[in-house]
Amino acid sequence: MSQETKQPAGVPLDPEQWVAAHGDVLFRYALARLRDTAAAEDAVQETLLAAWKARQNFAGQAAEQSWLIGILKHKIVDHIRRACRERTQFADEPLPAMLADQFDEHGH
Repeated sequence: MSQETKQPAGVPLDPEQWVAAHGDVLFRYALARLRDTAAAEDAVQETLLAAWKARQNFAGQAAEQSWLIGILKHKIVDHIRRACRERTQFADEPLPAMLADQFDEHGH
């Protein structure tokens, strides 16, 4: 067996096993932090994809679920950063003409 295809002990080869074994925990964890069902689902999917791509890096020093939650934490932070950047971009845009007429040059 080549080094590239060798799996650490305890890591399932089938990502569907991760979903069955850890999907609910990962989703609840993400939902508690993001408070948005769609965003939580996306974060879990991104986590499982990243875990699948990095499965050779799992050394087995932590429980598989802890490893997945660690990846999920990073995905949640990425989501929050993206959301903040988008809000900042919109805050820098001028007010629409219909609203601009209702404020003076000082924003009052």
